[in-house]
Amino acid sequence: MTDPREFVDLTQMLDEGSLSYPGTMSGIALERVDSGIPEVTLTHLAHLDMHCGTHLDAPLHFIPTGCDVTAIPLGLPEIVLVRSQERQIPLQSLRGLPSLRGKAVLFTTGWEQHAGTASYFSGFPSLCPELAAALVDRGASVVGIDSPSVDPASGPFAAHRLLLGGGIPILEGLVQLEVLSERLAAGRTARLIAFPLRIRSLDGSPVRAVAWLTRRTVPSPS
Repeated sequence: MTDPREFVDLTQMLDEGSLSYPGTMSGIALERVDSGIPEVTLTHLAHLDMHCGTHLDAPLHFIPTGCDVTAIPLGLPEIVLVRSQERQIPLQSLRGLPSLRGKAVLFTTGWEQHAGTASYFSGFPSLCPELAAALVDRGASVVGIDSPSVDPASGPFAAHRLLLGGGIPILEGLVQLEVLSERLAAGRTARLIAFPLRIRSLDGSPVRAVAWLTRRTVPSPS
């Protein structure tokens, strides 16, 4: 019997050229340190923007009394993938979907093709406030998108305030959602793995976001 598990990495690759929001600054800097031991490599993170690349926003990011990344419950929620071509994704995108309670609702817009470029941070898709409010009402456990933010760059950041105020963490900067869509269309189901760094008082954190896909196993003939 073959292993029914499969993984799709939804995480951007970062290096010292990676840009951070709003696309005008470096998000990460590395420093090689002399360990004093021959042939041993030691690397320090000289700088890391916690909202660089694929990352999680905790409620604390916009809600002063909200929890930090360490207080977000760990879990493996089932993924519901929503496709949209709208620059401001409308409430109607949820039409016809099953229950969202406890699910990870991820929005694929095709914007991931711009990841790693300066244009990634300009004119990107975001969620309309009515959609964000509906995701809270329908009990989503996490909301993600393949753009750098669930809100337009100009504010007032209504989607952030609604989702984080409702206790729903946000994943931004996802990639390979098109690959995930193909796997789901082939009859797979998927659960989300996306755990933040366990550092107190952080309002956000890079994550290694992965879709864990499973399929039904067919018993071997006896």
